[in-house]
Amino acid sequence: MAEKKDNQQLTFQYTELAIYGVLFLALVAAVFVLNISLSNDSRRDSEQIFCATKQQEYWGRAYRNLLKTQTTLAEYELVLGDSTQLELAEQKRATIDTSFRLYRRAIEVFDGTVKALDKGGKIMLEGVEYQIDAVQDERARQFIIDIANRWYPRADSLIGIAHQYEGTRKLNSDMLLAAIDFAVQNDELILADNRDFIVKLGELAAERQNRLQTIQVIALVASIIVFVLMAVRLTISLRRQAKIIQESQGQLVQSEKMASLGQMVAGLAHEMNTPLGFVRNNVEIISENEKELQAVFRSASSVLKDLVEGKYNEVEKTIPETIKKLDELEKIGIVDENKMMIESALQGIDRIQELIVNLKNFSRLDQSMMQMANVNECLDSTLVIANHILKRHVTVHKEYAQLPNILCAPAQLNQVFLNLITNAAHAMEKKGQGNLWIKTYMSTKAAEIVVQISDDGTGIPKEIINKIFDPFFTTKPVGQGTGMGLSISKKIIEEGHKGRIEVKSVVGKGTDFFIYLPMKTEVKEEKVFESIPAMN
Repeated sequence: MAEKKDNQQLTFQYTELAIYGVLFLALVAAVFVLNISLSNDSRRDSEQIFCATKQQEYWGRAYRNLLKTQTTLAEYELVLGDSTQLELAEQKRATIDTSFRLYRRAIEVFDGTVKALDKGGKIMLEGVEYQIDAVQDERARQFIIDIANRWYPRADSLIGIAHQYEGTRKLNSDMLLAAIDFAVQNDELILADNRDFIVKLGELAAERQNRLQTIQVIALVASIIVFVLMAVRLTISLRRQAKIIQESQGQLVQSEKMASLGQMVAGLAHEMNTPLGFVRNNVEIISENEKELQAVFRSASSVLKDLVEGKYNEVEKTIPETIKKLDELEKIGIVDENKMMIESALQGIDRIQELIVNLKNFSRLDQSMMQMANVNECLDSTLVIANHILKRHVTVHKEYAQLPNILCAPAQLNQVFLNLITNAAHAMEKKGQGNLWIKTYMSTKAAEIVVQISDDGTGIPKEIINKIFDPFFTTKPVGQGTGMGLSISKKIIEEGHKGRIEVKSVVGKGTDFFIYLPMKTEVKEEKVFESIPAMN
């Protein structure tokens, strides 16, 4: 009878936990779906804003090229009848051809962006095809409609003028005046509507994001409540299984060790992001500069080809232009800029390589045997790994003595150091800014190496300082610490290395940890403790 009652109670507990779990997963799934919706809306808004930005850019290009064509045409007509200025007339004619060709390209792209924002569709920008959704929100759409209403009635005519010129190479004043008249009358209106559209789209995106974030917060709060209820219920059950928990301690430590490794890898990824960013930026700059260099090389190659083939009339025309391009490149210093960009990119790559090497030196999880290593090098490797935690608010002061190599497990010492440094960073984070002192020296009382890690954080109260090395003791909120870090750190130092660890602290002033390591040079035992979590 009692067994049946226990089974019923156990079934009820599992059912209750299952219900909590389903509710929690449902709320998490709801947040996930909302995030996907927000991501899709943000992508659509970004594409539309990008399209509108290109629309404004190409309208400006078209307008400038049109005005340039007008000016050059007037100059061309002045020198056209003068037989002594035939070469100049040809140059003006070539300038008109180029300007009007660029005008046609810009006005066609502008036409495509107007249609894409108004009706949706694909557009080709700088060799890349984009799929743009039509603007649906009426508040933002009104600006696009205003631009379209100005543009559509004259679009075919203006594009037709551009194509007609390219077919006939004839540009009369009426054709040009028709295009300029439309551009002058509508330039400021189109630019104003375009700017207002971008601003309105940004405002709508912010409103939608705030609305979705509010829903997300509500869902997250509800999921936290469900999670807390589930955790409380689970804790009650776990208290009845203390013996099972003790037997599973090794599994918990291993799980937290993997979580610690994940945090380190995430930190390194963050550290690598900055050098990768400016390496990419430098490569893009070099790529753009290369286009300018290639243009000059092509021009110079053309001059040499004409010289070889005896086309001296062509050479007389192309040499001044080539020299001018070379002078322009020398003036803006493209070669020196490329050299500087390459050196900067190499520095970024060296920084990434340094991070990877230090991660390799830090982990060495496959080297669980004792070996000769330098404690200063272990500390430096740990500081590189912990840099993403420290750099925001901690100033590190190093004071290393000349130390001999000692027999130790470097990966285990690195993990202990990371634990203490991380705890110190969290203690200083509450104050906003802080200082971390790392000092090594030889003990004057015994053949020991001393590692001192000090901070000016919040300190440890007297009533709990004697408990910080107890298993599962932690002052951090639920879910942010297991309380195993310092406990196993002490075991690694005392049992694995036959040393000791001590702590001194003053509330409001900071904490000092002292690690004493014997200077062993002979292997007496090879087994050491497994890595520990870097959070306590």
